[in-house]
Amino acid sequence: MMATAAVAVASRAYVAAARAALAALERNLLPDAVTRRLTRLLLAQRLRLGYLPSAPLQLHHLLLLAHALEEMPIAIQTDKAKDQHYELPTTFFKLVLGRNLKYSSCYFPDDSSTLEDAEVAMMELYCERAQLQDGQSILDVGCGWGSLSLYIAKKYKKCSVTGICNSKTQKAFIEEQCRENELSNVEIIVADISKFEMKRSFDRVISIEMFEHMKNYKALLKKISGWMKEDSLLFVHYFCHKAFAYHFEDNNDDDWITRYFFTGGTMPSANLLLYFQVSTLIQHTYVGF
Repeated sequence: MMATAAVAVASRAYVAAARAALAALERNLLPDAVTRRLTRLLLAQRLRLGYLPSAPLQLHHLLLLAHALEEMPIAIQTDKAKDQHYELPTTFFKLVLGRNLKYSSCYFPDDSSTLEDAEVAMMELYCERAQLQDGQSILDVGCGWGSLSLYIAKKYKKCSVTGICNSKTQKAFIEEQCRENELSNVEIIVADISKFEMKRSFDRVISIEMFEHMKNYKALLKKISGWMKEDSLLFVHYFCHKAFAYHFEDNNDDDWITRYFFTGGTMPSANLLLYFQVSTLIQHTYVGF
């Protein structure tokens, strides 16, 4: 009993300390070294919650999550994502992102790579792995500020590129870039992907770091499959944990990334989409680079 009470006291103390540290972080009162240490502590806490005592228990938990996702809508709380970051002024993202405004991760092939180099290197990797060819019709689902859509449109002049985003701000920026670069092969649609329907098909469908905002992957992949030709390929890039998946819970006041970035989202595991191969068949998976 005394040991249990001690653990409870320690847990409450940890939560109080974490909340105080996060409050200080949000007010920009912490030096970078402390911020990095705090980040590591929060990640360690998440890992302790995620890892279970045995492989069978880990698999059972993953299967329960996969079944639960099938009972959910394609996406939830999509308006919160718009408010949190998609409709923020583009001038802010010009300050913190590279020249291409690539909103997802970059690829640094060596230590001398600049941020702009890493943006281009990653987009080149997407094109290679999606097996893009000039003259194809491309659908970019969750196109963000259009880094990849614009890159493809410039590199493959005969491709027609359609991007879907959930932000009028993003659409305005992409269309401005099209005018400046004299691109006539890009179309941007503002829509909630969970509700959007269209009767068109494409040679390639690409989704870069959008699946983390989704829930029902079975329904999502069925929807996307309806936009694919018989010989089409779907290329999906999402960040994930190697072993376990979880919801970003909006009822957890200590979860900073949920409150400010991923409300309604999912952290997938590396193998999570393997459990939703009904409308699409997964041919290759890449973990890391």
